[in-house]
Amino acid sequence: MKKFLAKIIGKGKHEHVLPGDNAESAFAAPTKSGSLVQPRSSNSGKIQSAFDEHYFMGKQLGIGSFAVVKECTRKSDSAKFAVKIIDKAQLRGKLEMLRMEVDVLKRINHPNVIGLCDIHETGTHVYLVTQLATGGELFDRIFTKGSYTEKDASALVRQLLTAIAYLHDMDIVHRDLKPENLLFKDQAEDSELMIADFGLSKMVEEGSFLQTACGTPHYVAPEILQQKGHGKPVDMWAIGVITYVLLCGYTPFWAEDNSNTSLFRAILECDYQFDEEYWAEISDAAKDFIRKLLVSDPTRRATAKDALTHPWLETESRVDLMPMVVKNFNARKTFKKAVLAVNTINRVAKASNSMRNLMSSQQGAASHPTGNIKEALPAASEAVTA
Repeated sequence: MKKFLAKIIGKGKHEHVLPGDNAESAFAAPTKSGSLVQPRSSNSGKIQSAFDEHYFMGKQLGIGSFAVVKECTRKSDSAKFAVKIIDKAQLRGKLEMLRMEVDVLKRINHPNVIGLCDIHETGTHVYLVTQLATGGELFDRIFTKGSYTEKDASALVRQLLTAIAYLHDMDIVHRDLKPENLLFKDQAEDSELMIADFGLSKMVEEGSFLQTACGTPHYVAPEILQQKGHGKPVDMWAIGVITYVLLCGYTPFWAEDNSNTSLFRAILECDYQFDEEYWAEISDAAKDFIRKLLVSDPTRRATAKDALTHPWLETESRVDLMPMVVKNFNARKTFKKAVLAVNTINRVAKASNSMRNLMSSQQGAASHPTGNIKEALPAASEAVTA
């Protein structure tokens, strides 16, 4: 079963996939500074990497199974960056994903996207030096504000759409848009919102489709679950979900039992509502904007350029959404923790029963019913994990 490992830009508490395989020849292409600098020996005979020659290593920002992210400081001018340190020994079988992530990052130059600044490689590690976003994650920042309005939400979505329109024009699909991957550049009141974490990104030509199931459950598009091929529209679906969360504090698709089976069924059926209790003061324009993105058929879903022309992005609504968003956001988080605790107990009991069945079976196999959704999506329900 594929696992999407800890996110390495941010606080290390979220999950995402990291590329991998032996990277000895992964960086044959020149870096922005001209070429890939290989490690060299110091006078003491100890191997010193070019990264160490040019940067001071700083505090840890996040960690995953294949990589760790730390703050670093360039020696020449004291400029601060983030460095993703990838352990090459852990990269078996994922070389192409590493190539793709680097290729995508090297193409990007946009104020709302965290870009690649430098690359170094030693015999054991690859160092990807990127811009450092110090303003915090999307919701962490929102919750520190004194007030938060629909106009504020639309301004954030506009920045996100501008970046995605840029990426889509370059035939780049992010494939893992979610609040945790949206960071503010700095602590300034008017700081830019920046897209991070391109570990799942892909280049996709017009008319072609991607096949690998990936993403984060609450933000994954129906076509990914159906495994019929997907492309740029998956990012637009995710923006629809993000917009929904920005306006009410909870995701449009969720399951009372907190299972992916029920969640995926809701996504496939596009089963969401604007509950009057929470949406009474939200404008009709906002709801229309979301409806144009949360469309099951990707061919009917609004593109980034279409969405940028929607009237809601010009809203002047100043109703304070902060109390409702904070309340709902925290309530769903608490609910999820409680359900996870119950599910953990149930999984332990089920595992114990399965082991007994396994031991008593002459064939050495046990039956594990998975439900209709997993019958329809045998790989997606494994590849897309919480």
